[in-house]
Amino acid sequence: MGLEGRVALVTGAGGEGMGRSIALTLARDGADLVLNYRKSRERGDENLALIEAMGRRAMAVQADVTVFADVEAMFAAAVERFGKVDIVVNSAGGPWKPQDVTDIAPEHLRRVLASEIEATYYLLRAALPGMRRRGWGRFVSIGGHMADDWRFGPPEAPLDYPLGKAARHWLTRTLAPIEFPRGITINAVAPGPTSRMTRDEALSAVNGRRAPGGDNTPQDVADVVAFLCSDAAARVTGAVIPVPGSRPV
Repeated sequence: MGLEGRVALVTGAGGEGMGRSIALTLARDGADLVLNYRKSRERGDENLALIEAMGRRAMAVQADVTVFADVEAMFAAAVERFGKVDIVVNSAGGPWKPQDVTDIAPEHLRRVLASEIEATYYLLRAALPGMRRRGWGRFVSIGGHMADDWRFGPPEAPLDYPLGKAARHWLTRTLAPIEFPRGITINAVAPGPTSRMTRDEALSAVNGRRAPGGDNTPQDVADVVAFLCSDAAARVTGAVIPVPGSRPV
């Protein structure tokens, strides 16, 4: 969708899920990539090689996005290599799990909310100054389908998940009108149940070859993210776009 000359930073891009597919899709559309990973250098390097094989410039950066010093260092490394960061995809999320509210450990809840909320704030704080100077920017968060109106109580579904995702949606809607006059759009994609893909499946899907039906795949989410990052979505901001998959709306 015409992202040539743009530099995109994708958090949580060192694994086998949405982050990888989003990075591959933005590279397919012409962007150079900064791939963030928290733990696995090996997986980060594997995904880096996939991007470079597509003819795009890329770098992998280890950073815990719940630590502001790590986020600052990651942006500094990206700017040193590429000169700027035009697009941020806030994909990494918390380690949520189904539990009754009385069983949720305080440390677990803090970790989830740090991953979902504090990390979003840190990324915005690091990204917006440069985007404002250039008069162009895209910030896309991965939220959660129906997180704003959660109807599934424990033990059927986690409580930490919708709490964090709903906060991302709130930040999206609140900050979007402030940044829009500066040429920056802020949006979110809210997926429902999403299956995983192998490396070969992800590569096939990014090139348009995938089987229909079933739950969302990471590619279904990545295609929506890519649209929001493009000039075709220049007038779209403050949106939380549901991608429910097989779950009824």
